[in-house]
Amino acid sequence: MKRVLAVVVPLLVGGLLFAGCGVKTTHKGVSAAPVAGGTGWKPSNPIKVKEGRKVVIKVGNLTKVKHGFSIDAFGVKQTVDPGKTISVKITPTAKGTYVVYCQLHPKHQKTELIVN
Repeated sequence: MKRVLAVVVPLLVGGLLFAGCGVKTTHKGVSAAPVAGGTGWKPSNPIKVKEGRKVVIKVGNLTKVKHGFSIDAFGVKQTVDPGKTISVKITPTAKGTYVVYCQLHPKHQKTELIVN
């Protein structure tokens, strides 16, 4: 029994250490903020990610009112309180360009999520 444990335990520990190592996670950030002409996203350039890769987007709010963060194609619809940050986690499975917008203030400047 001790021999079996001497072989099995290291294999289990090694398996746990390397679980999920084949999938990379991309980290991005964007904030609702004052921009020329009103409120929008900073940075204003598109959020670029790779298809099939896990993505964590840190969404901040640099304004004094609550804002939304929506990407319809991925079922994302969250809100961010003033001065706070949330994490949005997605794994895009289709290439394309998707609109990122504030569902609470549809007239605010939009940005894009580009999946390559």
